[in-house]
Amino acid sequence: MENYYWQTSEPHADNNVTMNEFLDDYLEYNCGEGTEIILEDGTYAEIKKPDGKNWGVHASGNGDFCNHMIRFELLIPATQKE
Repeated sequence: MENYYWQTSEPHADNNVTMNEFLDDYLEYNCGEGTEIILEDGTYAEIKKPDGKNWGVHASGNGDFCNHMIRFELLIPATQKE
C-alpha cells in the first residue's frame, strides 16, 4: 500500500492525534470499506483488509506539525516467516 499524506490547518499536538485522525476519517477511503482495526496503540495500529491481509500502520509527521504521514507495512503471519 502507498504511504498516505495530508495537511491540516491546525497543528497536531503529537502523532497520536495523527493516528486517531487517520483511523477516524481516512481509513475506509484509503483501505477499503470493511477494513477492521485489530490493534490500536498510540502511533501504531494493525488493520485487516477485506482481502484477509493484515497491515501495520505507522503515524508520523512529515516535516512539521501540520503535515502528516501514514506508512503501511504488510504483516506476514508467523507460519509463513520460516
